Amino acid sequence: MAEDLTVETKRLHLGKTGQFEWEAFKDRAVHAERLERRFEAKANATEQTLRLWQRDVKLTWPVLLNGRKLGTLVTAETAMESLLTIPAGAFRDGENVLTIEAPPSLDDIEVGPVFIAAKPITEVMSGAQVDVTVTDGETGTGLPCRLTLTRMDGTLQPLRAEPAGEVAVRIGVVYTRNGKAMLSLPPGDYILHAGRGFEWGVERTAISLRVGDTKQVALKLKREVPTAGWIAADSHIHTLTHSGHGDAKIEERMLTIAGEGIELAIATDHNHHTDYAPSAASMGVAERFTPVIGNEVTTKHGHFNAFPIEPGARVVNHQQEDWAKLLPEIRATPGVKVITLNHPRDLHSGFIPLGGMQFNPKTGRHRQADALDIDAMEVITSAAMQSDIHLLYRDWFALLNRGHRIAAIASSDSHDVNRFILGQGRTYVAAKDAGPGNLNLDEVWRSYKEGRLLVSLGLLAQLKVNDKFMVGDLATGLAESIKVEATVFGPAWTQADHIELFANGILIREQKIEDNHRAGEKARIIWQLPKPAHDVHLVVIATGPGVTEPFWEIPRPYQPSSKTFVPRVVGSTNPVWLDADGDGRFEPAVAIARRLIQESGGDGVKLQDALKRCDEAVAVQVESLTVKSEQ
Repeated sequence: MAEDLTVETKRLHLGKTGQFEWEAFKDRAVHAERLERRFEAKANATEQTLRLWQRDVKLTWPVLLNGRKLGTLVTAETAMESLLTIPAGAFRDGENVLTIEAPPSLDDIEVGPVFIAAKPITEVMSGAQVDVTVTDGETGTGLPCRLTLTRMDGTLQPLRAEPAGEVAVRIGVVYTRNGKAMLSLPPGDYILHAGRGFEWGVERTAISLRVGDTKQVALKLKREVPTAGWIAADSHIHTLTHSGHGDAKIEERMLTIAGEGIELAIATDHNHHTDYAPSAASMGVAERFTPVIGNEVTTKHGHFNAFPIEPGARVVNHQQEDWAKLLPEIRATPGVKVITLNHPRDLHSGFIPLGGMQFNPKTGRHRQADALDIDAMEVITSAAMQSDIHLLYRDWFALLNRGHRIAAIASSDSHDVNRFILGQGRTYVAAKDAGPGNLNLDEVWRSYKEGRLLVSLGLLAQLKVNDKFMVGDLATGLAESIKVEATVFGPAWTQADHIELFANGILIREQKIEDNHRAGEKARIIWQLPKPAHDVHLVVIATGPGVTEPFWEIPRPYQPSSKTFVPRVVGSTNPVWLDADGDGRFEPAVAIARRLIQESGGDGVKLQDALKRCDEAVAVQVESLTVKSEQ
């Protein structure tokens, strides 16, 4: 009988000597650029299994045995044990060589220990069972949810799950259609988490398994974040089936949407019109969310999501790079109500939509300003985070001050079942939410147009002016003192520690928060503001420490601008527009600046006197117009 083998006992740091990807690796010795281990074995007549512990894998690391590729390490930053099949005949009598080849680019990873189990993968993931049931704590009914199973040290544990067709399974993670799953795994000590996305609590239980055990585990989830009148939307979702990369097949995608509590799921496969409705029905989750046909128009000069799209509509020519032609063509696609600019600071095909010579982040002037017919832009994309979480907010404020009426949104851009969690970045849309499987989409699209949206990555912030004006409203009839009320919500497993109030993108109030992991309302803050000298837009941004546990880990930036990574959760509003001059409309900073310049008649003293009565955002616009830096 074949015996188990130990190939490497230590945890090794693989990378490039003298370089480091993240600050955490700066002073850590690099054991090797690639792993090569020689060991004695006998030729195998049956399938065996390679077991590797890994962490911080971003790029592709091929794994070879005697020059034969077994597969690659799992592209995931979370600690896990990955399993690869060793086919019959892969070993030879005597010396064998296992190698893990490095990618061309820098990618600091940890690997090891490494073992060979003398049995196939199905047997490695066997020996004990856990029969899991997750129900709604109020109704007692089964819930679509996410199960995360780790060892005691937080390592994601390989497992199998049934019933087939009702679960989506990755290492240490199971999405279930109705809260039921039978897990098969080796004997040992584990932690099981059950959750259902941002609005729900997370239940945690320890499990000890011996050979032959079958343990029953029943968990109840409770809704912890009040969202009445708001719909949870993810407007940037991909499938392997129709986008061609990632790992989420369309059937699995239905379970992740339902399991993360997304109520409005907009399909945005690359240059493809995907209809989730048939798959949602066949997977038994049609009542959990409303699917919408969309398209990520993926060009060499930016990625744009367009939705909704009528069935059978022609796909936009993604070879078009001129926004003056591209955006009207997207807008003319039958059914389209909303166009979003995706991950505006990310580099694709050598182009950054809000980078380089394209955009002046101080003045808000874009080279394609006349063609910038978009309704919203992603300020949070959880699968494409920024090192500076305020960067895209500053860009957005500059565009608003420039006169562009563009809403802020969040999305996931998930292509995967687990690597990037669907719905982690999400947008809350003001609309009736009683029946998630049959939403009033006319109301939804109207809220997108009017900016009645909230941005969420682990927190939810709301804003009210004078007890009646909400996000998207024009606040009129203002007295000399204005009451501004900000509230922050979240589940017990996230925290808020800071809140900021911005007027025309200028920080005017901030405050520390101590919520001690409260569920629901974490903070309610009231500020009294003097009425501004001119129209301004108000926005609240709340932040807190990032989630680092595997059940909802905040991912690192994929295109970082810093080697230091400090994860944060974020919740923000769209503007409440203050009609300070009482003329019944909102005047952006750029229009005020032009008017001040015109009224000054070229008199610098008059201009400076006017600026004293206005804020920095207008001053910036005056300066840019005066020196013509906008050109």
